[in-house]
Amino acid sequence: MWRIELSCLENLTEALCRQGRYEQAEAITRGNQTRAEGDTAAALHCVLVRSLNGQRRHEEALAEASRPIPDWVRTASGALDIGTATALHGLGRRSEAKATARQALSACEQFLHPAHPRTQEARTLLSRITAEDPLA
Repeated sequence: MWRIELSCLENLTEALCRQGRYEQAEAITRGNQTRAEGDTAAALHCVLVRSLNGQRRHEEALAEASRPIPDWVRTASGALDIGTATALHGLGRRSEAKATARQALSACEQFLHPAHPRTQEARTLLSRITAEDPLA
């Protein structure tokens, strides 16, 4: 039963992030990370990075993103790289952000359907970083 609960909480935290309710997503994620395992732990890890970026806590997001992801699963392709690129971009480290966003897009294109929302998210992030790059 706890696996179903954690799966629902992971979906809830994703929805909260998409609504801009990053503090709530962070609280739920941190409160349940220790109980999660496998793909749910990986998903919660990515949500935590997203929620920290959403709060403009880019240093913390980058530190969290550098922690090893519990178990890589195909459905998580590009998610952590998007979070890392967002944190790097927020810290003004554009060249690193651009390279990481390209890596995220490559992973999304390799493992996800072309119409998957994360693929679009990676493209949008890369475009935003590139548009702000004076050397582009």
